[in-house]
Amino acid sequence: MTPRVSMRVGLLGPLEVTVAGQEMAVGGPGRRALLAALALNVGTPVGVPQLVEAIWDDRPPATATTKLQGHVSALRQGLLRLGGADAAHLLQTRPPGYVLCAHRTSTDLIRFDDLLRQARCERLPERASRRAETLSAALRLWRGDACTDIRSGWVASMAASLDERRMRAMEDLAEARLILGEHDVVIDAMEPMVRRVPYRERAWEHLMAAHLGRGDTASALAAYDDLCRILTTDLGVGPGRRISRLVGIARGSRAVADR
Repeated sequence: MTPRVSMRVGLLGPLEVTVAGQEMAVGGPGRRALLAALALNVGTPVGVPQLVEAIWDDRPPATATTKLQGHVSALRQGLLRLGGADAAHLLQTRPPGYVLCAHRTSTDLIRFDDLLRQARCERLPERASRRAETLSAALRLWRGDACTDIRSGWVASMAASLDERRMRAMEDLAEARLILGEHDVVIDAMEPMVRRVPYRERAWEHLMAAHLGRGDTASALAAYDDLCRILTTDLGVGPGRRISRLVGIARGSRAVADR
């Protein structure tokens, strides 16, 4: 029996598409936004209004529905060229719009989420090594910011939630690596994160804990001072309980050292 044609879509970075193992040229911005919107919802029909918004944001042309149908037709022709008649079933018409076949479409996002679920099953602290391995495998799937080359506000809003999941996974990985004593690795991962997204207290917590794990109390307290300044200046609030408890440990360590 001839194997059924499958499609793979890469969303965790610039859009990448392969059909039957061959790279597919998707086309221009509208077509890329359409395919990204469908691939972000594999197996779930995406309505015509949502797809119109994904392609044109809040400025659709009067003929948007007709143009959308043209984009769908062009994508199907691309699938047929690479996968033959069997590939026609990859992109289906299903009310209220269109859907990518779940059984024959894979994405790096689906794989990422599968690995995150596996990682959560690895209990800490006894399974810290296995959790770190699984989270590392998940994060290696990323090739840059999600859907970074798609010029669509609708897709960008979806991609922002994916970037949030990526950062949570990085923080989870840092937590496991702290248990394993990999303090330098945690510092290398958390330093850029707190500079890029300075309100993530959990990242600051892991950074401070890594400095303390190395015996560098001064760097831990300097990180705390940076966080306090950012939160006070920008948000008018102070750090949460976990950070406060950690800085208490740091100050206690310094007091003992100064005796």
